[in-house]
Amino acid sequence: MSTIYPLQDLNITNGWTVERNVFYDIGPDSNVSEDDKFINIYCQQDMLAMKKGQILLDLGWYGGEDLNNKNAGYCIYLVRGDCWDEGELLEKFRSKNKQSIIDKINELILAVDNNIYDNSRGRLVYEHNESTGIYVGDSYSYSVLSSK
Repeated sequence: MSTIYPLQDLNITNGWTVERNVFYDIGPDSNVSEDDKFINIYCQQDMLAMKKGQILLDLGWYGGEDLNNKNAGYCIYLVRGDCWDEGELLEKFRSKNKQSIIDKINELILAVDNNIYDNSRGRLVYEHNESTGIYVGDSYSYSVLSSK
């Protein structure tokens, strides 16, 4: 039976609606059972989903439990639209390091709160239809702000 862990502390400000949160205060390097890591981290492509206006912040774990797999790790998508795989990609960030993920989430919350992305056009993303934009699964990071 899996232990119930507290949710990860984040600096979520007013105006954000949390649609899903199973981003627990454990990470790949935590001193917990491998079964608990598997259930609470490695099988969670939908850890955190939160919206503010038309901006969606989505966090998941991708690539399985083999930490030697270069594709395994947390992935954050910041998208304008209703779904991370059919919107306008503003930011994508991947890391195995949980503190880096926490810091990036807090940074993105602040950036959205300060309207940093209001005048930026992101890249259209596709997960299912290759003719509509970029495939989001093939890069480790992207920022509309650094592409200007």
